[in-house]
Amino acid sequence: AVPLLYVPFVARDGFDAMQTIGHGLELVVSKTWSVVTAIPVVGSILTRVRSLVPDADDQNIVSLFVLLWRYRLFDFTNFMRNHREALKRGQETGDFVPGVCNYYKVMADIITLASGPFWHFVPMTKGLTRKQCHDQFHHTMAKYLDAKQGENILEFGCGFGEIGRQVAKISGANVTGLTMADEEILGGNERIKEAGLESQCKMVQGNYHSMPFKDNSFDKIFGVYTLKYSAHLSEAIAEFARCLKPGGRLVSYEILVSDKYNKEDKQHRYYVDNISHSTCMPPLWPATAFREAASRVGLVLKEETDLCAAPSTGTWYSCFETTGIYSLLMSSLTFRLVKVGEAVRILPRSFADFYDSCLLHPTTDFVNAGRLGIITGSVMMVWEKP
Repeated sequence: AVPLLYVPFVARDGFDAMQTIGHGLELVVSKTWSVVTAIPVVGSILTRVRSLVPDADDQNIVSLFVLLWRYRLFDFTNFMRNHREALKRGQETGDFVPGVCNYYKVMADIITLASGPFWHFVPMTKGLTRKQCHDQFHHTMAKYLDAKQGENILEFGCGFGEIGRQVAKISGANVTGLTMADEEILGGNERIKEAGLESQCKMVQGNYHSMPFKDNSFDKIFGVYTLKYSAHLSEAIAEFARCLKPGGRLVSYEILVSDKYNKEDKQHRYYVDNISHSTCMPPLWPATAFREAASRVGLVLKEETDLCAAPSTGTWYSCFETTGIYSLLMSSLTFRLVKVGEAVRILPRSFADFYDSCLLHPTTDFVNAGRLGIITGSVMMVWEKP
């Protein structure tokens, strides 16, 4: 019989051996992955595989693998630390600008990689692809703007300026894109050149709460999914009114909190708060706040329409459902695999944290909140300046 006092040492030796083997396997897997991903052709292969998928530059699951390769050496630990510090400062001071800029230093590229140039939700018309629905939305935006050739139009919070370029192509108008992020200025200018629209479009860096433009500068002003980043909605809308010419039009298409939202409901708060916290932005605004802010500066509401109320139109968040992205992200197995990948160093350190905070959320929260009807992402609001 083995003496009782000897058993712990045998167990400990066995544990140490298993731990040594585990570390060895982890090192082998990590080194193998490092060698494989260091080979330039790997990225080309992944990109090629992605290109074989129908609508490769649109939403598709294959993009996840391209993302993992592209960001295999990225410092997610530092990014998430800055993200949380900026969110905390924003909640304390009301200044969310640094957090938004930090967020889009990474997410501008990732969103484009995963969803193509279209970062916003649009009505999903039955029988049309997501890309066709976005093309239809661009024409819808030009219609609500009543955009005309030669007019000067401002797109505030424009990202890379995709919608503005499309409006310029459709209408012949001159479109200025306003954004704060350096990466978006550079990327926007590259896309303008590629589209051959240098004579019609330009990018300007600035904050839409205090814009670098003279009074009465623009015939039309519009923004898509950008005022959700404002902690001072009244200031922003006052700026738009200042820069809008008399008779000009302001058009807003935003993610809004609906009248069905109940702040006393924990599930409601969970979904809505996640959307704000994941993207480092202030709490979402209700439609009433837009109406009141515009009225205070003399803008006259001309139209308020939910584009998804039209016949044969699917929900604004259904793109995540039809592509399988929602199901993939909601799967607990996916998250477990991500954590294992990080543990064996296939994925960079803190990627699981980034995945949970910036990919899983807010994507699944948009769908869940949309299903409950507490968030709406397809309301077009139009005002005119007397």
